Amino acid sequence: MTSICVVIPLHNKGPHIARALDSVLRQTVQPAEIIVVDDVSKDDGPQIARSYDGVQVLSRDRPGPGGYAARNLGIRTARSDFIAFLDADDEWDDAHLETLDRMIRSSPQDTVLFGTGYDEIHPGGRTIADVYRRSGGRERVLSFADFVRAWLDCGECPVWTSAIAARRTALIEAGLFPDKRCRRGGDKDLWLRLARQGGTCVNPVPTAIYFKDSQNMVTSLSHDNVCHCMIETIMTMEQSEPPATRNLLVRLANRETFQYALRTAKSQRVRRASWKHFKPWYNPFQFAVLLGLSSPLGHPLAQLGVRLKKLSARA
Repeated sequence: MTSICVVIPLHNKGPHIARALDSVLRQTVQPAEIIVVDDVSKDDGPQIARSYDGVQVLSRDRPGPGGYAARNLGIRTARSDFIAFLDADDEWDDAHLETLDRMIRSSPQDTVLFGTGYDEIHPGGRTIADVYRRSGGRERVLSFADFVRAWLDCGECPVWTSAIAARRTALIEAGLFPDKRCRRGGDKDLWLRLARQGGTCVNPVPTAIYFKDSQNMVTSLSHDNVCHCMIETIMTMEQSEPPATRNLLVRLANRETFQYALRTAKSQRVRRASWKHFKPWYNPFQFAVLLGLSSPLGHPLAQLGVRLKKLSARA
């Protein structure tokens, strides 16, 4: 049996933590450890977690952005060979760990990252399949170049945090979550670094639920209007990759920079420094859009675009 530790960061998720823990305890394959890391919650979430038998609750003395430092503490504390991540406001299907266990046991020994499919639950109960399933993805083990290619083909990272398991030793060797250099997007930064260490097994069967209407979501916070933390990682990787993979990485850097700028523009004018590494010859049109978003009219125009998009959706 595969030794799996479940790591759950917790920060002001009192209304949701019981749902997450109940889904862990319903698993057909039980984890060896369940570690909840309280990131200085101000609600009753830690007390709820402590009421569960077999759940180890760790506490940090100050909150860290994105739950990255909390997850890192859980990884360092764990004794299991594999770490499965679950955010405190998400949930697993009963067979999630069983599916991951099968993937781990049937994959080549050098596979370090494992991800299943998931459903997104949006406000009002609208359900959307994950991007890998929507793009017709199948179960397979991806090389690093194929992982980046799948990311570009899907338009988003092919794996998602609450539907992932990873080798603990590989997580540590990859440098863990970037808790000191990143406030947003640090999970994707780690998955990219981890995918470079070995194979990534992806399975489109949906065994996790991503609740997009949860309280205190990190993804609902405003952006920092700085260069995406992944860009530094990609620029370092480019130096030692063959030309074909280097080209994929440049395209990925451009894509993530552009998408990050679009989200930032919803609340503020985009600073040029946030996209200073964008390669315009790869995406001339996107470069022109970035110039517009950094102009004095950038933020008002972005707001108008959002309004028009909402109006067209209602029509």
